[in-house]
Amino acid sequence: MKTQKQITKEIEALKTVRPDVRPISFFGDDNLAALDAQIQVLEEDMDEDDIWDEWPEEEQDQHVRDSARQAVDWVNDEEDPDDGGLAEGWPLNNRSDQCQEN
Repeated sequence: MKTQKQITKEIEALKTVRPDVRPISFFGDDNLAALDAQIQVLEEDMDEDDIWDEWPEEEQDQHVRDSARQAVDWVNDEEDPDDGGLAEGWPLNNRSDQCQEN
């Protein structure tokens, strides 16, 4: 299980990476809502039951709920140790694309 210090560090990493995360996935899912769910899980020490209470709809919030559940797995050390932290898994906007658009 992660320590409070590790959790706090990961919350900060998620908040730091958030502005650079691609807002919508290739499949049309809301990446920012999913990332915010991970932050909420870590800040509020949510468990699996809390997640289902917060995001109960089966289809509507699946990406968000799955991301929240990933945060619970991370806290409980049930993730793949090679995956790194939660913040490392988010698709980032391509900086060169942003420069070309401006």
